[in-house]
Amino acid sequence: MEEDRWPMILGKRVEKTNQNKYGFENINLENIKISYPTVLCLGGSGVVGKKSANGLAKFVFNMLNSSPKDHAVDVFSLIYGSLDSDPWDGTLTHGEINSLVEHIFMPLVSKEGKKIDVISAKKNMRNITIVSHCFGMAVANILSTVLRDNMIYIGYTQQETVQILRQVTNISFAPLKARVISLFSVVDFYSKEDKYSKYYAALFASAPSDKFASTKLNTKENHLSILINSIIGTPKGFATFDEHSIALLKRTDNWNYYPIENFKFFKEDEKQKILTKAKTAQNFFSRGDTISKCFSTCLALSVGNSIKNNSSSDKRGSLHST
Repeated sequence: MEEDRWPMILGKRVEKTNQNKYGFENINLENIKISYPTVLCLGGSGVVGKKSANGLAKFVFNMLNSSPKDHAVDVFSLIYGSLDSDPWDGTLTHGEINSLVEHIFMPLVSKEGKKIDVISAKKNMRNITIVSHCFGMAVANILSTVLRDNMIYIGYTQQETVQILRQVTNISFAPLKARVISLFSVVDFYSKEDKYSKYYAALFASAPSDKFASTKLNTKENHLSILINSIIGTPKGFATFDEHSIALLKRTDNWNYYPIENFKFFKEDEKQKILTKAKTAQNFFSRGDTISKCFSTCLALSVGNSIKNNSSSDKRGSLHST
């Protein structure tokens, strides 16, 4: 029931202060205005608290080798509503989906309830990059469908909506898509060792088993999938073989991947599993480094293109990405 739910919250990664030591603040959707490069983080359904949502926003800046101090990009992160009886399983209502579309996306393609010219709409939508994980991909796909319907309602043609919606790039890790096809452009990353790999079985059916990674491109949907055999290489204390977590891609403060020295923190049976798969620990850790850089490159290219195509970005500063 609606009254039993925690509400959806949208937060923003900001500079840390004495009053805001975690660098994250809630945003009133009614006051949001997207007029420069913006990343919208849609985590898995477990992102039901500020700490998790803030962590995903921080991850985005980590991937860009940047921080809120650069003022080149805004990073928003969604906190899902949750049932009190199951506080780790976040959900969104139809009303919350419609609210996200109304306040974030529709102002980019309409003015006073009417469509704007296609060139302006495309330029405006190019300001948005989505980073999604797990259930966040399904949310992004639903948002794109609702947005498409709203755009057609105010007068856009089907062909125009395709051109405009593809200006948004969704970069995703371990995505669960539900049964809704994304109308945004998509680059997604899957690990064959993901604990939810049964949902991706069809993707890996024709993937070469002797390669570390392969790709599938659907030009009709503007959708690129990167299929990875395995990418273990994590910091001490992290679930060693949990290849569903986007934290696998995180880099250190010096923007290096977690070093091979972390191999000593693995249990003996885990070490043997790694060596059986990759012959050497270096091989395994270099895989994580490669995928982390690929994810970062996709994100930096998308945000960089937003900056390039937005004349107001000069007033926001520059983005320092590797």
